[in-house]
Amino acid sequence: MAFSRHLRSVVGLITVALLSLALLTVVGAAPAVADPAPPPNASEAAKRLAVAQREAEELTEQWHAAQDQLEVKQGEARRAREAVEPARKAVARARANEETFRTSVDVVATQAYEGGQLDQLNALILSDSPSDFLDQMTTLDSYTADRLAVLDEMVELVSATTRAQADADGAAARARQAVEEARASYTEIGVRKKTAEVRINEAEKLLARLDPRERTERTRDEGGPVGVVLGTGKGALALKAAMTQMRKPYAWGADGPSSFDCSGLMYWAFKKVGITLPRSSSAQAKVGRPVDKSELQPGDLVFFYTPVSHVGFYAGNGKVLNAVQTGDVVRYSDLSRMKYHSARRL
Repeated sequence: MAFSRHLRSVVGLITVALLSLALLTVVGAAPAVADPAPPPNASEAAKRLAVAQREAEELTEQWHAAQDQLEVKQGEARRAREAVEPARKAVARARANEETFRTSVDVVATQAYEGGQLDQLNALILSDSPSDFLDQMTTLDSYTADRLAVLDEMVELVSATTRAQADADGAAARARQAVEEARASYTEIGVRKKTAEVRINEAEKLLARLDPRERTERTRDEGGPVGVVLGTGKGALALKAAMTQMRKPYAWGADGPSSFDCSGLMYWAFKKVGITLPRSSSAQAKVGRPVDKSELQPGDLVFFYTPVSHVGFYAGNGKVLNAVQTGDVVRYSDLSRMKYHSARRL
């Protein structure tokens, strides 16, 4: 009874926690940060902007990674919760089987009493464990094989109940741990998001100081691949989908269809060909199989910086199709101009 109340409380806690995770939204504004002093010249403004953009992109990708982790932990918590009730029912079945079979044991005990075979009952009463009891019973020649079989089955039923109880306790413990981990992941999303928003705000203010000529120069296409024939693999098909989004604006946290961040473009393009990628570039860097830089093919995912915080499609001839950075657009970039990390092929 006490265990049943414990399980009900655990299930209730898990249900409330998961509902809370599903319904809550990250609240609170980003921490107040004083505006930095205006850059003294255009060169300094460009340097500050580049730093702010890199840090904002890194933090945004960490935010996406926290979201990916939350989805994993929520799934684990859901599966752990679902395992609690079957485990509880297994305990109930084991106990019911045990009680039902005690009738047979009572018959054996009565026969032992009536036949003066009290040594066997003493062994049953005084044994420290079911296995100890069986060891003692097998040494008593006065017990017939059928009586030993009854007692053997009884011991197995008791052991089954014990195992079921341990499984149920374990399921409840795993469920509690999974919920706690999901809560931690949810909190991490809020932290990453707020930190990213501070840096994004700074980058956008620096970007606003650029004149129209500088803005235009920033979005200049670095030349597309020439004479490249795309294949029919999933990566090549996703690249073809991404090519339809050329010149769409970059926006932190966006995954289309009107704007994209770097991993958002990959997520959107592969979704078009029936593949759901993780949302962060760091998690995308673990899908598919690794590809050496010297063996890159159009449609391969290429990753940049350490740790990974930017991703694009290899488009052939040393070109990368990517959502570049804030104030920029989806366009081709030179592979050699970015800090290459690795590549994957789906």
